[in-house]
Formats: sequence, structure tokens, C-alpha cells
Amino acid sequence: MKSMNIGMIRQKTFFVFFVILLSLNFICAQSGTDTLRGRNLYRPNSEKHQNTDLMRESSDTLKGVNQDSINARLQFIRDSISVRLQFIQDSILAREKFVRDSIQRRKEILDSLTFLKNELPPLLEASLKTFSEDVIVTNNTIKIVGDSILSDYTSLILPFTIDQPYAPWKSVMNLSDKPIKLSIDTIKNKIMAIKAPGLSCSFAYNTRNTILIISSKSSIVSKSSGKQYKIPIDSVWFDHRRKAIKIKRYFEFYQATGQYQKGAYLFTHLTQVKQFEYDATGHLTRYQITNFCDREKAQDKRKVCTNMTFTIQRPGNSYMLTRTTDPANDFADGKFTYEFDSDNNLKSVSFVNNKNSENWKTIVEVNESGYVSRYVYQNKGIVRKTLLVNYYPEKTRQKVETITCLFEDDGVSYYQVNNTTGKTRERNRLTMEWSPWR
Repeated sequence: MKSMNIGMIRQKTFFVFFVILLSLNFICAQSGTDTLRGRNLYRPNSEKHQNTDLMRESSDTLKGVNQDSINARLQFIRDSISVRLQFIQDSILAREKFVRDSIQRRKEILDSLTFLKNELPPLLEASLKTFSEDVIVTNNTIKIVGDSILSDYTSLILPFTIDQPYAPWKSVMNLSDKPIKLSIDTIKNKIMAIKAPGLSCSFAYNTRNTILIISSKSSIVSKSSGKQYKIPIDSVWFDHRRKAIKIKRYFEFYQATGQYQKGAYLFTHLTQVKQFEYDATGHLTRYQITNFCDREKAQDKRKVCTNMTFTIQRPGNSYMLTRTTDPANDFADGKFTYEFDSDNNLKSVSFVNNKNSENWKTIVEVNESGYVSRYVYQNKGIVRKTLLVNYYPEKTRQKVETITCLFEDDGVSYYQVNNTTGKTRERNRLTMEWSPWR
């Protein structure tokens, strides 16, 4: 009985275990179906083909999208490179054009300066020798400074008037800071007119360029017959070096109208003839000037009033100028001596006539700027007079002041005259003090 019960219990236990096992197997089967869904377990062929087509379409779509993006990016890069290359090319072309234009402009400036450097000196020399009564012995050449300006045109002069301020032995024409005004015929390549401080004239040339006609400003003059309109016309002859060898000065006279305008032609008067000779270096060695007397009307005969010849020698830094008149005049004829320092600043001028009745010397003192500060006038070795020259700043209205100091036999100045203001003052002989300017 006991063994039967044990057997039944074992059977029930086995049955229960079996039922539980089946239940678990069923649950696992259901769960496996959901978990492995979509996995490559077992599928029908149609489902496999469908999934493969979908994957190919997705891949092709991605490939198309990626290819379009890459193409767009490549096109953008190509366009960017093309724009940059075009910019670089344009910049290079612009720079090349700028350089070419700059070179061309500099060449044109240099050509213009070279033209002026060659053409101005004979015109300026001829003009100065025409209008000046002093003896012009040398003329410095014009140089091109850098590549854009001209140097000053400087002439060395032997003056007869020894009382002027600044540097009367030099004629300096500024061609850079305050350039002169020129009128140029670009077809004939000729300078037709010059306008500068102290010089204003026009030019005409003969076909061989050996004669220069200079016309300057007209004026109204009073004659016994009434007012006349006078036009200066000067003729200058050049040698093969383009140095002036002869100058004839003429005046054309016309009737003057009531409004001081040019009326009917009256006559032409030869007023002066100058002739020049030079050595091989271009320095003046001989200068002759003939002045003709004034004429009232065309019927008046031409007559020589004065005729002077100057011979010039140059020992060292000095110039010896011998004056001879025709007919001879031993009181006027004699020898001038001009002494210069190494900087071409005038140190002294002296004159002794042939009769030895006139024997004077003027000592020239200059300041740091090379301008005259004082003239010391000696007569037969004794100082009788000095001339003080004071300069004021450029911005002031008054530029120069001169004071004459008169000396007595004891060598002391007791009297001064301010030539600018007209005031005078005296020195007390006991206290040696100056009185106020009156």
C-alpha cells in the first residue's frame, strides 16, 4: 500500500513537471518569434528580393545626393579659384599699367626738363645782357636736380653801382621753388615767351636760329611833339656756341591816342649796340657798348653819344676791367678791379683812372646768408662813408633798411642818415652817445 502510494505520487509529480515544461516551451517559442523578427532566419524568397531592392534604391539615392553635393562643392572651388586668378591677373595688369604710366610720365618730365636745360640758357643770357648795363662775365649751366626740377640759373656780374642790398654781383633766377612762366611752341619746339620777376619778354627766331628777336613791354614817353607810344625790339646775334656776340636795341615809335593806345607808326630808332668776345672757356674777354643819342622825329640824324670798350682779364679770383672811351677821356678811362672769395662773394671793388685823380675802393662785408651787410667806401685810402644794410624777416612789409654813416678826419662817424625812413641822428663829441632818430 505504501509502495503504491509512492508510485502514484511519482506519476503525479512527473505529470506536473511535464506540463510545466510544455508551458515554458510554448512561452519561449512566442518570445523567440518577436525577438528574431527581422533577423535573417527563414524568409520566403519574395521577401528577400523586396528588401534587397529597397536597399539598392536607398544606396542609389544616397549616391546621387552625395554626388550632387560633391559636384556643387567642386564647382564652388573652381569658381572661387577662377575669381581669385582673375583678381590676381587684373591686379598684375593694373600694376603693370601703373608702372608703364609712371615710367612714361617720368620720361615726359625728364624730356621736358632736358629741353628747358638746353633752350633756356641762351635765352636767359641774351635777355640779361640786353636789359642790364652791367658786365656779365659768366653764366652757370642749368642742371637737372633729381628727376623733377632744374637748378637755379646764376650769372656773375661786375657791377658799376656799389650800393645795392643782397648780392648785386649775382643774378639768380629760381627755376624750381618759384618757377618762371613759359610759353612754348610745341610744334616748333621753341620757347616763345618768358615771364619771371624782373624779366618779361617774348621771342621770335630766324630760320637758322642765329638771330633772336626780343620784344618787351611797351610804354608811353613824352616828346616835344607830344606823347608817343614806344615799343622796345631787340635783336641778338649768336655764335656757333649759342653765345650772344651782338645786340642791337631798337625802339619803334607810334603816335599815342587819347586813351594811350598805339596809333600811327612814326619811326624806328637804334638806341644801343653791344658786342661781346669770349675765350675758349666761354668767359667774356671784351665788351663794347655804343649808345646813340635820342631822336625826336624820323628826320633827325643818327648820332653816337658814347662809345666804351671794356677788356676783361681774370687773374685768380679777381677780374680786372679796363675801360676805354672813344674819343679818349683820361678822367673816365681807367681800371676796375673786382676781388672775389672762393664762394664767388664780392670782397672789394676799386677804380683808378688814367689821370690818377680818382682812386677809390669799396670793401664789401657779407653776412652768413651771403648778402651785403656793409659797404666801406675809401677814397685814396681814407674811409669817408659806410653804408649799413639791415634785413628784416620775409613776412614783414619792410624788407631792407640802409643807413649811411659819414666819417670825419679823425675816423669817427658823427652823423647818420636812415635812407629808408629819412630820419637822422648825431653823435655827441664829448660823450660819444647818439641822439634819438629825428
